[in-house]
Amino acid sequence: MTTESANIKAKNIKEVIMVPIEWVVMLGWNEECGRSLKSIRGKKSRREISDMLSDAGVECSQEYIRKLENGEAASVSTKIITAIAQILDVDLIEIMSDLRVEVSKKLCTPS
Repeated sequence: MTTESANIKAKNIKEVIMVPIEWVVMLGWNEECGRSLKSIRGKKSRREISDMLSDAGVECSQEYIRKLENGEAASVSTKIITAIAQILDVDLIEIMSDLRVEVSKKLCTPS
């Protein structure tokens, strides 16, 4: 453990590491994400979304979309969820609000 890591733990600060989404293969999924996806999907059918994904070169069944919406999946590939977000014309953060991180202004200002 580095001194910096030890200082973060001692101060009870949550360390946030940011990487480009393209570097991430899978994201954790939960019921809250599923409820968001279902709400955002609205009246657009799972079949329609699955077909649109297929047209975009992303394979995702209606059944898998149902599992996502019901919180039955533990994770989702970034390829699938970013494609779903594009099809639904929303930012990924609207489906997966846990990706949002609030940073204290104190951390953003020069010392």
